[in-house]
Amino acid sequence: MADYTNFLGLSPLEYGLPEALAADIELIDQLLGRLLLTEGEKQVIDVARALYAQCAADSNSTGHEPIESGQLTDKLLSEFPALNDPAIVSRVLRAFTVLFQLVNTAEQKEIVHANRKRQARQAADANRKSQWRPESIGDAVSRLSAAGVSAEEMQALLDKVEIIPTITAHPTEARRRVVMDKLLAFADALSQRELPIDASRLDRPLDLPSQQTDEELFRQLIALWNTAELRSGRMSVMDEVNNSVYFFQRTIVDVVSWLHHDLKNALAKAYPDHEFQIGTFIRYHSWVGGDRDGNPNVTPQITWATVLYHQNVILNHYLSCIEPLKRELSLSSRLVELSDELQESLQKDASLITLDMEELDRFRQQPYALKLTYIERRLQDTLRRLEHLQHHDLSRDDFEEVASAAYTSADEFVQDLQSIEHALKQKSTQVLAESGLLQRLLVQARTFGFHMASLDVRQHSDEHARVLDEVFEAAGILKPGETYSGLPEKEKIDLLAKELLSSRPLLPRGWAGSPLAMKTLGVFDTIRQAREKLSRESITAYVISMTHQVSDMLEVLVLAKEAGLVRWKTERATESESATRRLESDLDIVPLFETIEDLQHCDQLLGEMFTNDTFRLHLEARNNFQELMLGYSDSSKDGGYLAANWNLQDTQDRLSAACRNAKVDFRFFHGRGGTVGRGGGRASRAILSQPRGSFTGRIRFTEQGEVVSFRYALRPMAHRHLEQIVNSVLLALYDDPARIFGDQVEVSQATPSPAAEGRSHDRFGPAMMEMAAHSRQVYRQMVHEDPEFWEFYAQATPIAHISQLPITSRPAARGGGALNGMDELRAIPWVFAWVQSRYVVPGWYGLGAALEHYAGQKPENLEELRAMYREWPFFRTIVDNAQLELVRTHLPTAAHYAGRVKPESLGKRFHDTIVQEYERASHWVLQVTGQERLLSTSPVVQSTVQLRNPAVFPINRLQVMLMELWDRLPPEEQNRSNAWNEPLLLSITSVAAGMQSTG
Repeated sequence: MADYTNFLGLSPLEYGLPEALAADIELIDQLLGRLLLTEGEKQVIDVARALYAQCAADSNSTGHEPIESGQLTDKLLSEFPALNDPAIVSRVLRAFTVLFQLVNTAEQKEIVHANRKRQARQAADANRKSQWRPESIGDAVSRLSAAGVSAEEMQALLDKVEIIPTITAHPTEARRRVVMDKLLAFADALSQRELPIDASRLDRPLDLPSQQTDEELFRQLIALWNTAELRSGRMSVMDEVNNSVYFFQRTIVDVVSWLHHDLKNALAKAYPDHEFQIGTFIRYHSWVGGDRDGNPNVTPQITWATVLYHQNVILNHYLSCIEPLKRELSLSSRLVELSDELQESLQKDASLITLDMEELDRFRQQPYALKLTYIERRLQDTLRRLEHLQHHDLSRDDFEEVASAAYTSADEFVQDLQSIEHALKQKSTQVLAESGLLQRLLVQARTFGFHMASLDVRQHSDEHARVLDEVFEAAGILKPGETYSGLPEKEKIDLLAKELLSSRPLLPRGWAGSPLAMKTLGVFDTIRQAREKLSRESITAYVISMTHQVSDMLEVLVLAKEAGLVRWKTERATESESATRRLESDLDIVPLFETIEDLQHCDQLLGEMFTNDTFRLHLEARNNFQELMLGYSDSSKDGGYLAANWNLQDTQDRLSAACRNAKVDFRFFHGRGGTVGRGGGRASRAILSQPRGSFTGRIRFTEQGEVVSFRYALRPMAHRHLEQIVNSVLLALYDDPARIFGDQVEVSQATPSPAAEGRSHDRFGPAMMEMAAHSRQVYRQMVHEDPEFWEFYAQATPIAHISQLPITSRPAARGGGALNGMDELRAIPWVFAWVQSRYVVPGWYGLGAALEHYAGQKPENLEELRAMYREWPFFRTIVDNAQLELVRTHLPTAAHYAGRVKPESLGKRFHDTIVQEYERASHWVLQVTGQERLLSTSPVVQSTVQLRNPAVFPINRLQVMLMELWDRLPPEEQNRSNAWNEPLLLSITSVAAGMQSTG
C-alpha cells in the first residue's frame, strides 16, 4: 500500500545540505503530502512521484541527443493516462510549484538564521580581532579605523557616500502578492518551530506555543494551496506600483533606520571621542509607474497616480509612528526642563491648530506628547490635502480651506521632529534623543521625505524625435517638406540649441497634436505638477534609453523647457548693472548606454556633450553633475556574456576619465538584472570590482523582478543585503586601499581589494579585450548572424507562451507587436526563456571559446589566465558567476526542448553547437580555477542544485508535452480560454520556482 505521509519522499541530507535546512525540506515534503491527501489528491501524488522517480534516474544522464517532442508527448500520455486531463496536469504542476516555493522560503529562513548564529559565535569569540560579522557596516568602519583612517578622514568618506537602490517593474516576478504574503507567513511559522519565540522572529511573532507551530504551518499551506497561482488577468501598471510599494511598507522604511543605527554604533565604538554627522547616505528611487519605454500603458495619468500613492503611503506610515512615540515621550514638564525652541514651536502650533479641550487637558503637562499631537494633526491635514489633490486642481484658496495646517514640505516635518530632539538633549533625557523611536522616525523622514521614493521617468530616444517632428512643424520652424528627425546631427544640435537659448514657448496655448505627442508632452507637465504640488523629490531624473548622440539629450531639454522644467531666469545684482540670464533645470537628464557599440563609443559622446555650450548650461544648473546609466541586459543580449561584462567594465573606466577631464561630478547608474546573464549577482562584490578611480562614493543600481522579493521580503534579508552594500561602498571609496587590505596580490573571495582591481585592470586589460572580442564574435555568429537561429529559439524555448503570462503590464516585444525576431524581443524574456529550457545560454555562452582562444596562442597564457583569476576581482567574479550558470544548465533536459524544433536537423544543429560550447566552457573554467568540479568552492549551492534537478526535470518534461499539445491544436483554439492554456502557463511559473530564477 502506498505511503502518503509525504509528497515526493525527498532525502535532502543525502545531498549534503545543512542539517537544519534538510529538516525543513523534509517537513515541507511531509506537509505537502498531508495536504494533498486531505484534498483528495492521491492521483496527483501518484503521478508526481512516478514522474519524479522516472526523471531522477535520468537527471544525471550525460546524454544530449534531442528527443522528438511528439514521441516524448505520446510516451508520457501513454504511461500516465491521467495527463490527458488538463485539470490533473494543472494540479500536478501546482504541487511542484508549491513545493519549490516553500523550499525557497526555507532557504531564505536558513540564511537569516545562519547569519545570526555566525554573528553570535563571532561576538563570543574572545580571540577574534573584531566582533563585527564580515561585510557588515561595523566591519568596514573597524577595518578603516585599524588602517589608521582618522575621524576627520572618516567624516570625509561618509560625506561622499550616496547609495540609491532603484526598484523596477521588469516582468520577472512570477508570484502574486497574496502568494508572497502566505509564503512569508509560512516562513514565520517555520522559524518559530526551530527557536524560542523571542529569538526566532523573522518579521512578526505568531504568539503560539511551539507544539502548535506544525499545525500553523499546515494552516498556512492550505491557504497557499487554495490561492490561485496565476492572476485572472494581465497586471495593470498600478498593480505593479502596488507590488513595489509593498516592499517599502514591509521592510525598506524600517531597515533604512536600522542601517543608520548600525553606522552610528560602529562609529561610536571605533571613534569614541568624536561625534560624526551622518547624512542621508541611502535613499530610494523607483521606475514603477514612470518607465514608459515600450510600455504604452504608462500614461501621464498613471505617473501622477503613482506619485500621489507614494506620498499617501509614506504619510500614513508617519502617522502610524506618532501614537507609539507619544507613549514613549510622555515626559512631564514638572520633571524635565522645556527648551525655549520647543516652547516657541508649541506657541506657533497653537496659533495654527485648534485642539479640543480634552486633548489640551490630556497633554497640558506633557509638552512632548503635545508637540506630537500637533504634528499628528498637521500630517492628517497633509493627507486631506493629498486626497483633495487626487480629484481637484488645487488653488491656494482651496488649499487653505481643505487643509490649513498641512505641511508644505517634508522639511517642515523634519524641523518639527528636530525641535523635540533638541529639547531632549539634556543630561537626563539625552538617550531618548539619540536612540529609540524618535531617531528612527527622524531618519525615515530625512530619507523618504513626502515622496517615499523618487520616481524616474524613462523613454526611448526615438520617441522624442517623433514628437519634435510635430512640435517644430507646428511652430513653423522647419522648411516645407522638412522633418526634424530627417536632419543631420549637426543641424539637429544647432536647431535644439537655438530653441533652448530662446525664452519663448514653441507651442501656442491649447495646441493639440497626435496622441503620441500629447502623451509625451503630458508627461513633462505631470513632472512639473508633481514637483510643484507634492515634493521636489517626487521626480528628479529622466532616463533616455538607447542614447546614441548629443541631440538625444538636447531633445529632452527642449521638451522639458516647453513644460517649464527648464527656464531662463533674469537676475540683476544692482540697479546700475545690466541684467544677466541664468538657466534653471529641474531634472537630471540621464543617458542610458546599452548596446556593445554604444558602450565602446559613449566616452566620445560624453566628450561631445561636455563641450557643447548649450548642454554645459544645463550641467551648470545641475551643480555640474551628470548621472550615467549602463544597461547590462541589452548589452548581454547584443554581444554575449563575456563581451558585455568587459565592455561595461572598460566603459566605466573611460567614462570616469571623461568626467574627470571635464571636471564634472558623476554617478554611475547600473541597470543590473536578476540573473547572471543580465548583470546579476552580488551587488557588493560588483562594487568592489569596479575599475580603480571610477568610483566616487555615489552609486545607483536597479533592483529587479524576483530579486526584489528575495532581498526585501524579510527584514533581516534586506538588512544583510544593504549592509553588505554599505560595507563595500566604504571600502571601495577609500583612497588608499592598500592600508586596509595590505599590498598582497591574492585577495580572499569574500573581500576583493580595490587596490588589486586597479592594478589588474591595467595589467590584464589587453588580454581581456582580446577574449571579449572573440567571445562576441562566437556569440553573434550563432545568435545574430545565423539566419535560422530565431526559428530554433522560438521553438526550443517557451518564449511564445512567456509573452502571454499575466505577470507584467509591459509587452515582451518592443512596440507591443508580435514576436518576429531578435530585434523586437526584450532582454528580459530573452533570458527568461533560456532559463526555462535549461540551456541558460546568456550566463556563459562564448566564455569557453574565449578562454580556449587565448590559452591556445602560447603555453604561458594559461598561467596568465590563472593569475587573472587569482589577482583580479573582476575576472574572478565573471568566472564564478558563469560557474553558477553552468551548474544550473542541464543539457539532458534542454535536449527535450531541442526535440521540438522542426526540421529535426535544425534543432540538432543548434543543440550540438550549444553542447560543444558548454563542454568547452566547463573544461576551461576548471583549467583556470584549478577545481576538479564546477562550484566545488560553494558546496551548499552545488548541493542545492543537485537536490532540485530531479524535481525540476518532471516540470520541464510536462512543459515540453504541453507545448506539443498546444501546437497540435487548431489555430482558432490556441487562445487563453482553451483548457490547456492554464497548465501551460503554470508550467512556466513552476520552472521559475524550481530554478529560483526567471529573467
